[in-house]
Amino acid sequence: MNFTSMREALTSLSRSNAGVAGAVLLSMAISIALWTVFPDIDDENHLLEWLQALFLALACTVHGVRAWQEGDRQSLRFLMHAGMSALLFGFLLRELDIDQFGTAPAWAQAEKALRVLELLILIRLLVFFAPRARKVFAVAPQIFSMRVTILTAIGGLLMVAGWPFDKKVFHGMPDAYALLGEEVLELGAYLLLFLASLSDSGAAAHISLAPTKKPA
Repeated sequence: MNFTSMREALTSLSRSNAGVAGAVLLSMAISIALWTVFPDIDDENHLLEWLQALFLALACTVHGVRAWQEGDRQSLRFLMHAGMSALLFGFLLRELDIDQFGTAPAWAQAEKALRVLELLILIRLLVFFAPRARKVFAVAPQIFSMRVTILTAIGGLLMVAGWPFDKKVFHGMPDAYALLGEEVLELGAYLLLFLASLSDSGAAAHISLAPTKKPA
């Protein structure tokens, strides 16, 4: 399977509710099955975290590419994809402990540099968003009716569902199960965010956010 056919297959998958749900549930089930054989896969910087980072990186990249390819920089679609790319970049930096990749000081410096870059991107996005905020809020119903937004929101809920496991809210649950629950839910969430990034956002392309010019 070449890159084009793989992209088409993934895009087709993102259009199917059953396909998306099946892919997410299958990834979680396989993770649990593998854990029963290799119980260290949910440890820090092991398989599950690397897969999470992979899906986050893919989602961030797809949103970024779609924003870059959007011809109308004043459209809602541009802002949606650019905003999601920036947000997911921040999630990716949270998941990756870059300063733990090695003992050389360069790793710690690289992580600091990337976090500064993230901050600059968010500031630039905020500057772009501010004069368009009223128009964005005015079309909120349309935004939250789009497939890309719905899938992204569900992915966010899956991430939130992992919080009780991370904070060990379930008293009496062994730490090993709590860690597995958190990592499996996050893996499903990030896979869903990746599939959401491939979803149709054509409706947003027809909504202009160009600031209204004041009459001379």
